[in-house]
Amino acid sequence: MRFVLMALGEEAETAAARPELDRYRAELIRAGVLLAADALEPPSAGASVRCAGQDRILSRPATSAVSALWMVETAGEDEALEWARRLPLTSGTVEVRRVAGDEGR
Repeated sequence: MRFVLMALGEEAETAAARPELDRYRAELIRAGVLLAADALEPPSAGASVRCAGQDRILSRPATSAVSALWMVETAGEDEALEWARRLPLTSGTVEVRRVAGDEGR
């Protein structure tokens, strides 16, 4: 099953260059579970588009707290949660969500 691990919080915004995250990424690759991984620019560099019926409302900066993400393919949720626990962050939250429609994969 595929899961997305999303780092939420300020620390992860500046964490992309940290050697600990490079080692974490290497561990995911060695384990054969990493499908994609990227750090995101801070919300101040982005925008949000809110949908309200036919209207589209643009606002800056972006409002999302997601600062980095990893997509992994694991045997199940327990393994994905274990990878989330191993993320080398000292603050913030890691949200783990299964890719919709991925039950039979």
